[in-house]
Amino acid sequence: MYTLLIVDDEAIIADGLYEVFQNLNSLELDVYKAYSGDEAMELLKKTRIDIVLTDIRMPGMSGLQLMEHIQNRWPKCKVIFLTGYNEFDYVYTAIQYEGVSYILKTEGYNKVIEAVENAVNDIEKSFKLDALLQEAEKQADTTKELLRGIFLNGVLKGRFYKNEINQLQFEELGIELSSLSEVIMLVGRLDNTPKGIPYSELTRRMYNISLIADQYFSSVKYIHFADENSYLIWLFQPSNLDVVKAENWEESLTFVKGTIDLVQKACIESLQISISFALDDSPADWMDLPDRFDTLKMVLNYRFGHDSAMLLAGRGVIKEGLKHIQEKENEKLSTNRLQFESLAEALEYGKKEDFISTMDQLTASLRTVKSMHNIVALEQYSSIALVFLSYINRWNIIERVAFKIGLHKLMKANEHDSWSDAVDYLYELGSILLEIQDQEKEKRTQDVIGFIQKHINDNIRIQDELTLIRLADLVHFNPSYLSRLFKQEVGMNISDYISDIRVKKAKQMLENPNMKVNAVAEALGYGTATNFTRFFKKMTNMTPQEYREFANS
Repeated sequence: MYTLLIVDDEAIIADGLYEVFQNLNSLELDVYKAYSGDEAMELLKKTRIDIVLTDIRMPGMSGLQLMEHIQNRWPKCKVIFLTGYNEFDYVYTAIQYEGVSYILKTEGYNKVIEAVENAVNDIEKSFKLDALLQEAEKQADTTKELLRGIFLNGVLKGRFYKNEINQLQFEELGIELSSLSEVIMLVGRLDNTPKGIPYSELTRRMYNISLIADQYFSSVKYIHFADENSYLIWLFQPSNLDVVKAENWEESLTFVKGTIDLVQKACIESLQISISFALDDSPADWMDLPDRFDTLKMVLNYRFGHDSAMLLAGRGVIKEGLKHIQEKENEKLSTNRLQFESLAEALEYGKKEDFISTMDQLTASLRTVKSMHNIVALEQYSSIALVFLSYINRWNIIERVAFKIGLHKLMKANEHDSWSDAVDYLYELGSILLEIQDQEKEKRTQDVIGFIQKHINDNIRIQDELTLIRLADLVHFNPSYLSRLFKQEVGMNISDYISDIRVKKAKQMLENPNMKVNAVAEALGYGTATNFTRFFKKMTNMTPQEYREFANS
C-alpha cells in the first residue's frame, strides 16, 4: 500500500480528488488531503508519503516550495503538479527535478488517476535494482572494513571503555560518525534463510542488502555492519550535527522509519530476499548500545501473524505490549559454545526443525551414558537446561510452564532415573515452550487486531482517527506492516473494513424512520448528506432513502 497526499487550497478540488481516490479499487492507496503547503508539511514531518498530488500555485507556500521540502525530506517521493494553461514557467522549473510530472486541471479525473497509476508503476520499477547492483560492485579496503566490523561488534558486546570509543579511532577505521554524539540503531534479520546455506552466499546476500539500503538512506549519516549471528546493524546520526537539536533527531528518526519498508520491498523485488527490521525509538549513547541491541533483537523475535517480513518501529512493542517482560536478557552462555547458542536461537525464533536438529546433536551421546554421576554428562545437561531456564525467565512464563510440567527437575539432573529419561524431559519441556510461543504469538496478533477494530468502531465519525498512520501509531507498528497484518488476519484491507463498518452502522440508523439522513451522515464522519449518499449507493446499490423504505416495508 502506498500513501497519496492531495494538496490544494481550493477545498472543492482537494475534497473531490480525495473522494475519487478513496473509492478507487484498482490501486491500494492510503489517501490524505491538505488545504495548504504548510498543512502538507506537518504530515510530511510525521510519516513517509509516496506520491504528492499538488496545485502548483497556492497562497503561502507554493507547490514549488513544497516540492523542495519534499525532495530534501523524502527524495523518493513522486510529485504530480496540477497546473493551469498559464503556468508553464512554473512547470518548466518543476520538471527539472527527478520524479516530478504535471497534468492540466482541465484534463479531468481519468487523467489524474492515470498520472497517479504511472507514479505507482515508477515506484514499483525502482525496487528492481538488478542493474544498480551489478554496477555497484566495487573494490573495498578489505583490511579496514574487517577491522571496522570487529571494532563495532566489540562496541555492541560492551568490550570497550568509554575513552576507547573516540574520534581518532573512528577516523582510522573510516567510521564517518561522531563519537561524541548519540546514534539511532536499526537492526535487520534475514527471514527464512535456507538451512545449510554456504557462508559465502549468506555474505553476498547481506552485502547486496547493504547496497540497496545505501540508495535509500541518503538524508542521514550512518555506518553499516553485521555481527557474527548475521544480524544487520545500521547506526544513524543526523546529517547536520553542528547544531544538535531534538527536532534534528526526530526528523532523522522519521526519515529512517519511513524509508525502511522501501528497502524491504527493493530487497524482495531485486534479490527475492525477505528481511525484518526493528528500529530503536530514541538516540542512544555509544556505551548503551549493547543493551539497546539486545532489546531490538528481542523486538525482532516478538512476532505477529504469519508474515515473514516484519517492520517494527521502537522498543514500545515490548514496553507497551508486555510490561512484565524483562527487556534485558539474562547473562548468556560463553561465546565459544556455539551449539548451545544455536539451540537458544532456534528456541527464540520458534524454528522447530532447527531446534529438534540441534537437540538431537546435543543429546545423542548423552542418552548412552550409564552413570548419573558423570561430570561431562552433567555439564551437557545443565547447559541445555540453562538455555530453557533463561528463556522461561526472560519471557516470564514460569507459571504457564509449571502448569504443564514439573520444573523442579530442570536444574536437578539427579531427579531423573537415567540420562535417557532426562533427555526425554528436556524434549518435552522444549515442545511445551514452542507451543506456548505459538499461542502467545497468536494472542498478540488477535489483541492488536481487536484493538484496531475497537478503535475504528469507537471513532467511526472522526476521520483523523481512522487514518493508517494514526492506527499504526496506536500499536507502535509501521503503517505498511499493520496494513499487511490486518489483511492477513481479517481478510480485507483496513479501508474496506472501515467502509463495511460504516455500511452496517448506516443500515442500523436508517432503519429508524425518525433519524434524518443528514444526522446519519454526520454520525458516520461524512461532511455532507451528498457524500454519504454517494458512498452508500456505491456499497449497496441503493440510496439511503431506498434502503429505508425497503427495511421498513
